[in-house]
Amino acid sequence: MDQIKTLGALALGSRFRRLSDQLMQDGILIYRDANLDFEPKWFPVFMHLKEMGPTAVMDIARGLGITHPSVNQIAKEMTSAGLIAAYKDTSDKRKRVLALTSAGKAKIRELEPVWLNIRDALQELIDETRVDFLGYISMVEQALERKSFYQRYIDLSGQEDYKRSTQDHQYNPVEMVTFTPNLARDFRLLNEDWINEYFKMEEADRKVLDDPEGSIIDPGGEIVFARDALTQEVLGTCAIVRCDDAVCELAKMVVAKSARGRGIGRQIGEEAIRVAQEMGFMKMYLETNASLAPAIGLYRQLGFERRDFPYPSDYTRADVFMDLDL
Repeated sequence: MDQIKTLGALALGSRFRRLSDQLMQDGILIYRDANLDFEPKWFPVFMHLKEMGPTAVMDIARGLGITHPSVNQIAKEMTSAGLIAAYKDTSDKRKRVLALTSAGKAKIRELEPVWLNIRDALQELIDETRVDFLGYISMVEQALERKSFYQRYIDLSGQEDYKRSTQDHQYNPVEMVTFTPNLARDFRLLNEDWINEYFKMEEADRKVLDDPEGSIIDPGGEIVFARDALTQEVLGTCAIVRCDDAVCELAKMVVAKSARGRGIGRQIGEEAIRVAQEMGFMKMYLETNASLAPAIGLYRQLGFERRDFPYPSDYTRADVFMDLDL
């Protein structure tokens, strides 16, 4: 008996994942039989660069509807395979742009005949179902755009009933999300409030907070946010700043005054470490101030160790340096 099938709609995500895994595994066999060093998971990024030309990582993520870390991970693998290369945008040195290499472009001639056969085989599979399978998938995607699965759950459960079920904690659930342009203002305001509470704004702060996308995202970093899952209020944030392909900085970590004491700082830190690992970084460091004892304690709990500064800091307030092997 197929246990997942017996669960019906409850296992919808698991069934999509299982179907995807099966198609991906068969795709690996197809490329292997064709003696092609290519992975099915590379296909969307490869095709985006083939059709659109050199593109910034964030623009690829938006165009494909996948996460920035996912694009970075795929790009790392494709770079190792010699199919793409990364370079700085000539018009904006802060942007990291991906492009097909000459080897990647030459690979197209080998791949296109295989892609034609893959398309025909998949079309035969779809036709065998005798339904508009792709049309139905589009309908599901559109329905989720109108209202997410999570929101449907909340609406059906009754928001007040859901709140009562979490009264032991007295708080709504927290969700972790990554940067989108509409969150830039929250990133700036939260950090401005925190810096002005304990220190004073410096030029290095203004450069990052005035343009987080250009200063952090485009060069290959990421920003993590903790958000109230019901009200969508941003409760905290931190940045993952790319230094090079192996090293990143944990920076601009702050929790809103109204959300302190709930363990949100730890959740943000753990999520930032997870995202940095997913992005392929090998080491993470941070700079802080010795007067921030609770923060330093948290960093130690997350695994960071205190070191001597390897270089002068850009911030006058920074007198503690810590790092973590990812």
